[in-house]
Amino acid sequence: MAINTIEYAQIWTTALDQQAVQLATSGWMEANASQVTYTGGKKVRIPEMYTTGLGDYKRGTGAGNRGKYAAGSVEVKYRDYELEMDRSAEFAWDRHDVDESAYIVQAPAVMGEFQRSQVVPEMDAFRYSRIAALVMEQGAGAYKTQTLTDTTILGEFLAQIRAMQNVTGADTGGLIATVPFSVYAILEAAAVAKSAISPQTFRQGGLNYEVKAINGVPIVPVVEDRMKTEYTFHSGDTELGFEPTAAAKTINWIITPRNLPIAISKTDNLKIWAPDQNQNGDDWVTQYRKYHDLWIMHNKLNQVILSIQP
Repeated sequence: MAINTIEYAQIWTTALDQQAVQLATSGWMEANASQVTYTGGKKVRIPEMYTTGLGDYKRGTGAGNRGKYAAGSVEVKYRDYELEMDRSAEFAWDRHDVDESAYIVQAPAVMGEFQRSQVVPEMDAFRYSRIAALVMEQGAGAYKTQTLTDTTILGEFLAQIRAMQNVTGADTGGLIATVPFSVYAILEAAAVAKSAISPQTFRQGGLNYEVKAINGVPIVPVVEDRMKTEYTFHSGDTELGFEPTAAAKTINWIITPRNLPIAISKTDNLKIWAPDQNQNGDDWVTQYRKYHDLWIMHNKLNQVILSIQP
């Protein structure tokens, strides 16, 4: 056969991975994957570190340094997690619809559109709903249910940032706020009226983006359909894709330190079958698999601010 389908699959896999990071509004979370030990298959391990505090330095006691320093300890606990989202799709073109050269032109366009219109929105929706679920599992005191108006929204936003700083002590430049467009419009207008908004460069997937910031916190606007508390991710047996559940609520915003959500995204085994290789038909076949998940360290869930609509 004239073309090397394995080579093209490798090229497209790299391109699709890069595209997913750049297009997903949650793509910045993938930079935190270095905190995870990936052992292959479904398993990952995330370390959680705990240290003791300070004690007095004891002058004039002990030989050398022994006995002078308060005895501290460090404990590292590893929590094991499994990747949950194992998703896939298959596309086919009849041999007579394309020749070899046309397939090479057509297939990347199809896979790119599929990534843009289907994969990226689903990844965003899963990640934001997973963060919401992790916070809501902690109980009603861990999040706020509130209706925001043009007169209350900026005050609530700033108050919740201050509450975050009271827990983490973090500079606001280390925080990120993710907001659906419907809320973003109200928040932006309120911030402009108070001269509390400024442009900021936001880097994701090797690219720089210009976003708005309030008190140094970059605001990432997201399509509202991706910011619900619950979704059904269809298995493909009878339906494809995803949709909010009947009980889903719209998220007003999620505020977290940038280094907190840990997202792993793997495009596994993108395969291209030429018609002569395809045992089930006389088609070109592209098989796509996306393997991904998101976690937040158990001991840092108090660093997430979640506001949802009633």
